[in-house]
Amino acid sequence: IMEIDPLVKKTAEDLIDAFLPDGHCELVRALGVPLPLMAICGQVGVPIDDIWRIKRWTDAWVKRFSMMQTPEEEAGSIRQEIEFQHYFVDIVERLRREPNDSILSDLVNTRFEDGSTLSHAEIVSHLLSDIFVGGSETATNAMSEGVLLLCQNPDQYALLMSDLNRHLPSFIEESLRLQSPVQGLYRVTTCDVELGGVTIPANSLVNVRFAAANRDAGRFQCPSRFDIQRSNAASHLAFGSGQHACVGAPLARRELYRGFQALLTRCRNIRLAPGRNDFSHMPGLMLRALKELHIEFDPAPVAR
Repeated sequence: IMEIDPLVKKTAEDLIDAFLPDGHCELVRALGVPLPLMAICGQVGVPIDDIWRIKRWTDAWVKRFSMMQTPEEEAGSIRQEIEFQHYFVDIVERLRREPNDSILSDLVNTRFEDGSTLSHAEIVSHLLSDIFVGGSETATNAMSEGVLLLCQNPDQYALLMSDLNRHLPSFIEESLRLQSPVQGLYRVTTCDVELGGVTIPANSLVNVRFAAANRDAGRFQCPSRFDIQRSNAASHLAFGSGQHACVGAPLARRELYRGFQALLTRCRNIRLAPGRNDFSHMPGLMLRALKELHIEFDPAPVAR
Protein backbone atom coordinates (compact mmCIF):
# COMPACT_ATOMS: atom_id res chain seq x y z
CA ILE A 1 0.00 0.00 0.00
CA MET A 2 2.82 2.39 0.85
CA GLU A 3 4.54 1.66 -2.47
CA ILE A 4 1.52 2.58 -4.59
CA ASP A 5 0.34 5.49 -2.42
CA PRO A 6 2.10 8.12 -4.61
CA LEU A 7 0.36 6.65 -7.67
CA VAL A 8 -3.05 6.75 -5.98
CA LYS A 9 -2.49 10.35 -4.85
CA LYS A 10 -1.38 11.54 -8.28
CA THR A 11 -4.21 9.67 -10.02
CA ALA A 12 -6.79 11.36 -7.78
CA GLU A 13 -5.28 14.79 -8.43
CA ASP A 14 -5.07 14.24 -12.19
CA LEU A 15 -8.70 13.10 -12.38
CA ILE A 16 -9.84 16.16 -10.45
CA ASP A 17 -7.71 18.45 -12.65
CA ALA A 18 -9.76 17.26 -15.62
CA PHE A 19 -13.07 18.60 -14.26
CA LEU A 20 -11.93 21.26 -11.77
CA PRO A 21 -12.23 24.27 -14.14
CA ASP A 22 -15.83 23.34 -15.00
CA GLY A 23 -17.14 23.83 -11.46
CA HIS A 24 -19.30 20.73 -11.79
CA CYS A 25 -19.09 17.02 -12.60
CA GLU A 26 -20.86 13.69 -12.43
CA LEU A 27 -18.78 12.25 -9.62
CA VAL A 28 -19.26 8.52 -10.19
CA ARG A 29 -17.83 8.59 -13.71
CA ALA A 30 -15.36 11.43 -13.15
CA LEU A 31 -13.71 10.09 -9.98
CA GLY A 32 -15.45 7.20 -8.25
CA VAL A 33 -15.03 4.62 -11.01
CA PRO A 34 -11.65 5.55 -12.55
CA LEU A 35 -9.64 6.12 -9.35
CA PRO A 36 -9.63 2.52 -8.01
CA LEU A 37 -9.67 0.94 -11.48
CA MET A 38 -6.66 2.95 -12.63
CA ALA A 39 -4.79 1.97 -9.47
CA ILE A 40 -5.58 -1.71 -10.09
CA CYS A 41 -4.71 -1.56 -13.78
CA GLY A 42 -1.34 -0.11 -12.86
CA GLN A 43 -0.66 -3.05 -10.53
CA VAL A 44 -1.97 -5.71 -12.90
CA GLY A 45 -0.39 -4.36 -16.06
CA VAL A 46 -3.57 -3.47 -17.98
CA PRO A 47 -3.61 -0.35 -20.20
CA ILE A 48 -5.32 2.55 -18.41
CA ASP A 49 -7.34 3.32 -21.55
CA ASP A 50 -9.19 0.02 -21.08
CA ILE A 51 -10.77 0.87 -17.70
CA TRP A 52 -14.24 1.36 -19.17
CA ARG A 53 -14.09 -2.07 -20.82
CA ILE A 54 -13.07 -3.48 -17.45
CA LYS A 55 -15.95 -1.61 -15.79
CA ARG A 56 -18.44 -3.11 -18.25
CA TRP A 57 -17.16 -6.60 -17.42
CA THR A 58 -17.19 -6.05 -13.65
CA ASP A 59 -20.76 -4.71 -13.86
CA ALA A 60 -21.79 -7.87 -15.68
CA TRP A 61 -20.24 -10.04 -12.95
CA VAL A 62 -21.94 -8.03 -10.18
CA LYS A 63 -25.35 -8.25 -11.85
CA ARG A 64 -25.06 -12.02 -12.26
CA PHE A 65 -23.77 -12.50 -8.71
CA SER A 66 -26.77 -10.60 -7.35
CA MET A 67 -29.03 -13.40 -8.66
CA MET A 68 -31.77 -11.04 -9.87
CA GLN A 69 -31.44 -11.45 -13.64
CA THR A 70 -33.75 -13.07 -16.14
CA PRO A 71 -32.24 -16.03 -18.02
CA GLU A 72 -31.67 -13.77 -21.03
CA GLU A 73 -29.94 -11.12 -18.91
CA GLU A 74 -27.78 -13.73 -17.21
CA ALA A 75 -26.72 -15.11 -20.61
CA GLY A 76 -25.69 -11.59 -21.63
CA SER A 77 -23.60 -11.21 -18.47
CA ILE A 78 -21.92 -14.56 -19.10
CA ARG A 79 -20.97 -13.50 -22.63
CA GLN A 80 -19.31 -10.38 -21.23
CA GLU A 81 -17.42 -12.42 -18.62
CA ILE A 82 -16.14 -14.64 -21.44
CA GLU A 83 -14.93 -11.49 -23.22
CA PHE A 84 -12.97 -10.68 -20.04
CA GLN A 85 -11.41 -14.16 -20.05
CA HIS A 86 -10.36 -13.85 -23.69
CA TYR A 87 -8.93 -10.36 -23.11
CA PHE A 88 -6.40 -11.76 -20.64
CA VAL A 89 -5.20 -14.77 -22.67
CA ASP A 90 -2.33 -12.93 -24.36
CA ILE A 91 -1.47 -10.96 -21.20
CA VAL A 92 -1.24 -14.13 -19.08
CA GLU A 93 0.82 -15.99 -21.67
CA ARG A 94 3.23 -13.07 -21.98
CA LEU A 95 3.72 -13.02 -18.20
CA ARG A 96 4.46 -16.74 -18.19
CA ARG A 97 7.29 -16.06 -20.64
CA GLU A 98 8.39 -12.72 -19.22
CA PRO A 99 7.52 -12.34 -15.50
CA ASN A 100 7.58 -8.87 -13.95
CA ASP A 101 6.84 -7.39 -10.52
CA SER A 102 3.06 -6.98 -11.01
CA ILE A 103 0.39 -8.69 -8.92
CA LEU A 104 -0.83 -10.53 -12.00
CA SER A 105 2.66 -11.89 -12.67
CA ASP A 106 2.69 -13.29 -9.14
CA LEU A 107 -0.65 -14.99 -9.72
CA VAL A 108 0.50 -16.44 -13.03
CA ASN A 109 3.90 -17.72 -11.93
CA THR A 110 3.56 -18.76 -8.28
CA ARG A 111 4.08 -22.52 -7.97
CA PHE A 112 2.48 -24.83 -5.46
CA GLU A 113 4.31 -27.58 -3.58
CA ASP A 114 3.68 -30.04 -6.41
CA GLY A 115 5.18 -27.62 -8.94
CA SER A 116 1.87 -26.71 -10.58
CA THR A 117 0.60 -23.20 -11.25
CA LEU A 118 -2.88 -21.74 -11.41
CA SER A 119 -4.80 -22.56 -14.57
CA HIS A 120 -5.98 -19.77 -16.86
CA ALA A 121 -9.55 -20.31 -15.61
CA GLU A 122 -8.42 -19.91 -11.99
CA ILE A 123 -6.37 -16.82 -12.80
CA VAL A 124 -9.15 -14.96 -14.61
CA SER A 125 -11.63 -15.97 -11.90
CA HIS A 126 -9.41 -14.39 -9.25
CA LEU A 127 -8.85 -11.35 -11.45
CA LEU A 128 -12.50 -10.62 -12.11
CA SER A 129 -14.06 -11.34 -8.71
CA ASP A 130 -11.28 -10.70 -6.20
CA ILE A 131 -9.10 -8.04 -7.81
CA PHE A 132 -11.23 -6.00 -10.21
CA VAL A 133 -14.67 -6.29 -8.58
CA GLY A 134 -13.49 -6.60 -4.99
CA GLY A 135 -10.75 -4.05 -5.50
CA SER A 136 -12.85 -1.30 -7.05
CA GLU A 137 -16.53 -1.46 -6.10
CA THR A 138 -16.08 -0.63 -2.42
CA ALA A 139 -14.06 2.52 -3.11
CA THR A 140 -16.27 3.57 -6.03
CA ASN A 141 -19.50 3.29 -4.08
CA ALA A 142 -18.17 4.67 -0.79
CA MET A 143 -16.83 7.77 -2.51
CA SER A 144 -20.12 8.80 -4.10
CA GLU A 145 -22.14 7.95 -0.98
CA GLY A 146 -19.68 9.87 1.22
CA VAL A 147 -20.01 13.04 -0.87
CA LEU A 148 -23.80 12.66 -0.86
CA LEU A 149 -23.78 12.37 2.94
CA LEU A 150 -21.76 15.58 3.22
CA CYS A 151 -24.13 17.44 0.92
CA GLN A 152 -27.10 16.22 2.97
CA ASN A 153 -25.47 17.03 6.32
CA PRO A 154 -23.94 20.52 6.10
CA ASP A 155 -23.13 20.59 9.82
CA GLN A 156 -20.92 17.51 9.44
CA TYR A 157 -19.41 18.91 6.25
CA ALA A 158 -18.45 22.08 8.13
CA LEU A 159 -17.01 20.04 11.00
CA LEU A 160 -14.95 17.94 8.59
CA MET A 161 -13.52 21.00 6.85
CA SER A 162 -12.69 22.67 10.17
CA ASP A 163 -9.84 20.17 10.56
CA LEU A 164 -9.62 17.92 7.52
CA ASN A 165 -6.51 16.02 8.59
CA ARG A 166 -8.05 15.19 11.94
CA HIS A 167 -11.56 14.24 10.84
CA LEU A 168 -10.99 12.64 7.43
CA PRO A 169 -10.23 9.09 8.69
CA SER A 170 -13.30 9.02 10.95
CA PHE A 171 -15.46 10.50 8.17
CA ILE A 172 -14.42 7.63 5.90
CA GLU A 173 -15.25 5.00 8.54
CA GLU A 174 -18.64 6.58 9.32
CA SER A 175 -19.49 6.71 5.61
CA LEU A 176 -18.56 3.03 5.24
CA ARG A 177 -20.72 2.18 8.25
CA LEU A 178 -23.82 4.14 7.32
CA GLN A 179 -23.90 3.44 3.57
CA SER A 180 -22.17 0.07 3.38
CA PRO A 181 -20.84 -0.33 -0.18
CA VAL A 182 -21.22 -4.11 0.13
CA GLN A 183 -24.65 -4.70 1.63
CA GLY A 184 -24.20 -8.45 2.09
CA LEU A 185 -22.55 -11.62 0.81
CA TYR A 186 -23.62 -15.23 0.50
CA ARG A 187 -22.88 -18.04 2.91
CA VAL A 188 -24.04 -21.66 3.18
CA THR A 189 -25.25 -23.04 6.51
CA THR A 190 -23.32 -26.08 7.74
CA CYS A 191 -26.10 -27.28 10.08
CA ASP A 192 -29.71 -26.55 10.99
CA VAL A 193 -29.97 -23.26 12.85
CA GLU A 194 -32.84 -21.28 14.37
CA LEU A 195 -32.72 -17.52 13.91
CA GLY A 196 -35.50 -15.21 15.06
CA GLY A 197 -37.91 -18.09 15.40
CA VAL A 198 -37.19 -19.38 11.89
CA THR A 199 -35.38 -22.65 11.23
CA ILE A 200 -32.79 -22.45 8.47
CA PRO A 201 -31.92 -25.98 7.25
CA ALA A 202 -28.35 -27.12 6.71
CA ASN A 203 -26.89 -26.43 3.26
CA SER A 204 -29.14 -23.40 2.76
CA LEU A 205 -27.89 -20.37 0.83
CA VAL A 206 -28.18 -17.29 3.06
CA ASN A 207 -27.29 -13.66 2.51
CA VAL A 208 -25.50 -12.17 5.52
CA ARG A 209 -26.40 -8.48 5.64
CA PHE A 210 -23.42 -6.42 6.73
CA ALA A 211 -25.49 -3.27 6.21
CA ALA A 212 -28.01 -4.35 8.85
CA ALA A 213 -25.24 -5.07 11.36
CA ASN A 214 -23.81 -1.61 10.73
CA ARG A 215 -27.10 -0.06 11.87
CA ASP A 216 -27.41 -2.21 14.98
CA ALA A 217 -28.69 0.02 17.79
CA GLY A 218 -27.04 -2.33 20.27
CA ARG A 219 -23.64 -1.36 18.86
CA PHE A 220 -24.12 2.17 17.47
CA GLN A 221 -26.01 4.88 19.32
CA CYS A 222 -28.59 6.56 17.06
CA PRO A 223 -27.39 4.32 14.21
CA SER A 224 -29.16 6.20 11.40
CA ARG A 225 -27.42 9.47 12.28
CA PHE A 226 -24.36 10.55 10.30
CA ASP A 227 -21.77 11.47 12.91
CA ILE A 228 -18.12 11.82 11.87
CA GLN A 229 -17.08 11.99 15.53
CA ARG A 230 -18.63 8.61 16.36
CA SER A 231 -16.04 6.92 18.55
CA ASN A 232 -16.68 3.35 17.41
CA ALA A 233 -17.46 3.92 13.71
CA ALA A 234 -14.45 1.82 12.67
CA SER A 235 -15.99 -1.28 14.31
CA HIS A 236 -18.35 -1.59 11.33
CA LEU A 237 -18.53 -4.74 9.23
CA ALA A 238 -18.39 -3.09 5.81
CA PHE A 239 -15.21 -5.09 5.10
CA GLY A 240 -16.37 -8.26 6.85
CA SER A 241 -14.63 -9.65 9.92
CA GLY A 242 -12.38 -12.43 11.15
CA GLN A 243 -11.71 -15.19 8.63
CA HIS A 244 -13.92 -13.36 6.13
CA ALA A 245 -12.29 -9.93 6.44
CA CYS A 246 -11.54 -8.27 3.10
CA VAL A 247 -7.81 -8.49 2.34
CA GLY A 248 -8.14 -5.43 0.11
CA ALA A 249 -9.54 -3.19 2.86
CA PRO A 250 -6.25 -1.29 3.42
CA LEU A 251 -6.05 -0.44 -0.28
CA ALA A 252 -9.71 0.67 -0.39
CA ARG A 253 -9.17 2.90 2.65
CA ARG A 254 -6.07 4.44 1.06
CA GLU A 255 -7.93 5.12 -2.20
CA LEU A 256 -10.79 6.72 -0.27
CA TYR A 257 -8.37 8.81 1.79
CA ARG A 258 -6.49 10.13 -1.24
CA GLY A 259 -9.68 10.62 -3.27
CA PHE A 260 -11.53 12.55 -0.57
CA GLN A 261 -8.41 14.48 0.42
CA ALA A 262 -7.86 15.74 -3.12
CA LEU A 263 -11.55 16.44 -3.76
CA LEU A 264 -12.20 18.30 -0.51
CA THR A 265 -8.99 20.30 -0.80
CA ARG A 266 -9.46 21.32 -4.42
CA CYS A 267 -13.26 21.69 -4.51
CA ARG A 268 -14.87 24.07 -2.03
CA ASN A 269 -18.55 24.38 -1.17
CA ILE A 270 -19.49 21.06 -2.77
CA ARG A 271 -23.24 20.90 -3.34
CA LEU A 272 -25.80 18.85 -5.22
CA ALA A 273 -26.54 20.10 -8.74
CA PRO A 274 -30.15 21.38 -8.73
CA GLY A 275 -32.56 19.18 -10.67
CA ARG A 276 -29.87 16.77 -11.85
CA ASN A 277 -30.09 13.92 -9.31
CA ASP A 278 -32.69 11.25 -8.74
CA PHE A 279 -30.41 9.31 -6.35
CA SER A 280 -31.26 5.99 -7.98
CA HIS A 281 -29.05 2.99 -7.25
CA MET A 282 -28.00 0.03 -9.34
CA PRO A 283 -30.43 -2.86 -8.75
CA GLY A 284 -28.97 -5.81 -6.87
CA LEU A 285 -28.75 -7.56 -3.53
CA MET A 286 -25.01 -7.25 -3.01
CA LEU A 287 -23.92 -3.64 -3.56
CA ARG A 288 -25.22 -0.17 -2.76
CA ALA A 289 -24.09 1.75 -5.81
CA LEU A 290 -25.34 5.16 -6.89
CA LYS A 291 -25.83 5.31 -10.64
CA GLU A 292 -24.87 8.99 -10.80
CA LEU A 293 -24.11 11.92 -8.52
CA HIS A 294 -24.10 15.38 -10.09
CA ILE A 295 -22.34 18.00 -7.98
CA GLU A 296 -21.30 21.63 -8.25
CA PHE A 297 -18.41 23.29 -6.42
CA ASP A 298 -16.14 26.32 -6.25
CA PRO A 299 -12.65 25.50 -7.57
CA ALA A 300 -9.95 26.19 -5.03
CA PRO A 301 -6.51 27.54 -5.94
CA VAL A 302 -4.02 24.80 -6.78
CA ALA A 303 -1.47 24.36 -4.00
CA ARG A 304 0.58 21.18 -4.16
